[in-house]
Formats: sequence, structure tokens, C-alpha cells
Amino acid sequence: MSGALLELRALSGGYEPVQIFRDVTLAMDHGASIGLFGPNGHGKTTLLKTISGLLDPWSGDILFEGVRLNRERARGRRRSLYFNYEVLIPRRMNPQRVVRAGLIHVAQSNLLFPELTVRETLAVARLAGRGRADAEALRQQALALFPRLRERLGQKIRFLSGGERQMVSVACGLIAAPKLLMLDEPTLGLSPKLRHELAAAIHSIRQQVPLIVVDQDVDFLKSLIDTLYLFDHGRISGRIERQDMPSHDQLMRMLFGQTH
Repeated sequence: MSGALLELRALSGGYEPVQIFRDVTLAMDHGASIGLFGPNGHGKTTLLKTISGLLDPWSGDILFEGVRLNRERARGRRRSLYFNYEVLIPRRMNPQRVVRAGLIHVAQSNLLFPELTVRETLAVARLAGRGRADAEALRQQALALFPRLRERLGQKIRFLSGGERQMVSVACGLIAAPKLLMLDEPTLGLSPKLRHELAAAIHSIRQQVPLIVVDQDVDFLKSLIDTLYLFDHGRISGRIERQDMPSHDQLMRMLFGQTH
């Protein structure tokens, strides 16, 4: 297939009135995976939220499989915290349209409904992939990747450990039949054992689905991606191909200068 899978053109965004990132331009080929690496608080999570439509882009364009996902008009500006301007001014992005296109975002901090069971949560995820794939086959694949979830299908999310909740989040991303799966800090804060289990599952998913991964573990990123983008103060400050990927310490020096 010709053309880019995902293309960002001079994309800017943030949280009104604070701009977090600006003029982000990149193109991601079909079948390729990319990583975003940089200091915490510099806009990586905000960028992913904007690509998935959770936040409205301030300017620029998001194209997926050659189709523009955002409206071309300028963003609406809020003048009050107490009035829903979306009733009068449509947003530039529709998250439902993004999901229907097959661009699936597994957000940081496993944002799940605590009172749903694991079985119910996975059933909700099936709705996102409706019409793109065999949902039951993907469900069985997810349970094979995360066997401990099969043992906990009847448990509520709030009774799971942090690692188990993250497994549910990634399983939901797979069951949603992604054409592109975005993972934001998927192994953050996990014990070494659970981190290893989750990383192995993500490597398996990578064999069939392109990924965008935000993570602070350079070795983990290097094992998954084709291209690494350095993200610094809301801008892309560098691009590194896998074969040229430096060590974590070398990356720190690239971002911050000499470290001791």
C-alpha cells in the first residue's frame, strides 16, 4: 500500500490556554513502528491524546491512511469554564471517527471502569473493532497472551493489581482490532516480573500491528520500533533509526548535554 499510514502535519495542541506541543510533523509508513522518547512533562502524552481525538488539535492536520481525521476549520475557543461550547462549535476531532478508522489508543494509567468485571470490559472493547475483524478470535488471542486474565474474568477491575489492570488495557487495545495501536508508558511502575510478561505480549502484538510507543526504557523501545523520535519541550528534536539507536546514557547526553 502506498502512502503513509499516519501523517502529522505541523500539529500543535495543548490545554487551553497553555500550548504543550507545536509544529509536530512526521510520517509513519505502513508496517513500521515508532517510539517517542523524552523528558516527562514535555508533551508526549498530550500529543497521543490529540492524535486519538481526546483533545482537539489547535492547528495542523492528522491524516490516517490518507484520510484527514480533523476538520479543516480553526479550533473553537472557550471563554467560560461553565458553558459547553461544543453545543454551538463542533470540535475539530471526533474520537469515535478515529476509533472507527482503526487508530486505537491505550492511555497511560490504565483508565478503566472500576466496577466492571474483566469480562465486561473486554466485551466493551469488542464494540470498537466491529466490522474490522473477528472479535471473538481477537478476544481469545488476548487471553492467550495474558493467561492470568482468563482466571480473573469474573473479577471487578478495582480488585486487580496495577499490572493486571495494565494487561486488561492492552488486551482491550488488541480486541479493538487496531490498524495502529498507540501505547503510552505501557510498563510504567510495574514489578520486574509483570513488566517482563507485558513486554513479551507487546512484542507478540507488534508482529501483527504497527505501534506508536511512549516509554523511558530505551532497550524496550529498540526491540519494538523502527524509528525513534526525540521529543523535547513540545517539539521533535531528533530522529534516529533503529540501527543507529544509542544507549540510554547517550540519549540523555543528546537531550541534556553532559551528565555526571
